[in-house]
Amino acid sequence: MVGLMRFSYPSKGGFVKGEGEDEAAQLARLYDPERLERRFSLFERLTLPALLAQSDRDFRMVFLIGRSLPDVWRDRLAAAIAPLPGGRIVALAPMPHYMAIKRSFAIATPVEASHITGFRLDDDDAIDRDHIGRMRGMVERLLPVSGLEVPLVTGCNRGFFLERKPDGNQLFEVTEKTPIGLGLAMTTPAGMSENIFRRNHRFCGQYYNTFTDANALAFIRTVHADNDSDPHASGRIEPMGWAEAAPLIAAHFPFAAEDLRRL
Repeated sequence: MVGLMRFSYPSKGGFVKGEGEDEAAQLARLYDPERLERRFSLFERLTLPALLAQSDRDFRMVFLIGRSLPDVWRDRLAAAIAPLPGGRIVALAPMPHYMAIKRSFAIATPVEASHITGFRLDDDDAIDRDHIGRMRGMVERLLPVSGLEVPLVTGCNRGFFLERKPDGNQLFEVTEKTPIGLGLAMTTPAGMSENIFRRNHRFCGQYYNTFTDANALAFIRTVHADNDSDPHASGRIEPMGWAEAAPLIAAHFPFAAEDLRRL
């Protein structure tokens, strides 16, 4: 099981925000110190604690960065992920987005693996404590039914959107009707060129056998000015008060509601 996180990697394509900008403009935007400070703040307070709290710690996590990322930020990332078993930085030169993704997954795949379950996660979102273990169980049960030689997509579609606002953060409970990219995984035979970044995550059911869990509160997605894509819910979305959410957050995530309210 291998997760992949693009950490301000300057790829050719793959971005919604800044699409069409030249390399110099892209690097200036991605490596802007104020932007990176905001990204690290969310990563260190939200994303990384959720990875460290996983009940199933038998997974690898690749952090894809550009070779040009300034040392001060690379060193900060390396220090942050040091306690994470299986965490590693992969630094690549700018190249087409999907080529960089394939190379990163290949670097992290054990040579003895018959199959790889590769999942995606952004640096400003969180998965619940049991996400890895639940994903492993789904794959073990479904892969023999779906077929050992064809891709299987597994994920979740219930969780929270956390909207950051100057006048106070707001929380929404969402149940997506199409697969959300957050924590979405694809299982394939090792060496197959397909991976979870191959298609728009919303359309996975059109191309692959796809199963998403609608019951578990499985993710926290942050909504803020630096989102690369449009953070809209495809299905049900309802505001939730902090008092009502507090026991749910504590039961499924390594945070208190107050932590998220002040994030």
